[in-house]
Amino acid sequence: MTNEIWALIAFLATFLLLVIMYKYFGKEGLFVWVAIGTVIANIQVTKSVELFSISATLGNVLFASIYLATDILNDKYGRRTAKKAVWLGFASAIIMTILMTISLQFIPGESDIAQHSLETLFGVVPRIVLGSIVAYIIGQYVDVYLFNKIKQKFSSDKTFIIRAYGSTIISSIIDTALFTVIAFTGILPNNVLFEIFITTYLFKLISTLLNVPFGYWAKLYHKEDI
Repeated sequence: MTNEIWALIAFLATFLLLVIMYKYFGKEGLFVWVAIGTVIANIQVTKSVELFSISATLGNVLFASIYLATDILNDKYGRRTAKKAVWLGFASAIIMTILMTISLQFIPGESDIAQHSLETLFGVVPRIVLGSIVAYIIGQYVDVYLFNKIKQKFSSDKTFIIRAYGSTIISSIIDTALFTVIAFTGILPNNVLFEIFITTYLFKLISTLLNVPFGYWAKLYHKEDI
């Protein structure tokens, strides 16, 4: 199958699983989603692919789902709960980086088959995680702030789409720019760097435009928590 088909499968799987996590585990499920999503997305983003004949990195759909998860938490449980989820994601990325960095220091046995692959994958993760952490914290805080500002004027359940689109579209620009500069400057040529910024934001934007229906679906559950 082509990368474009796999991208569609990844999108559907990601947001269906997010809804399932919320349906069966409530807001705790979204906390877990943000935590594991941050870890997995930081691993996925090390892989570059060609989508529609342009360079892109993986992880964009998962990062978009994290924004949707915090938007749902913000909308249903308040700004403090959304911020708690943001910091859980931050802590998860830090823990992964520390423990995997320590793991790489062990001298591998003669029969080991994993060390080289782990070094290739996690050797660049600290810088990527640094970029992700800075971009993640600033981007998510901007998202939470804008979401609440927009909610002051558009507070009905039907206008969730305005809150979600408005906050995420703007915060994703900041998130993507910070991450691209910190994670890849000096590693990739400037033209590739700019292309990754454009395509990364484009794919995040597309994911955002398409994922809000999943947000409305998720919000059908746990109405008693409001």
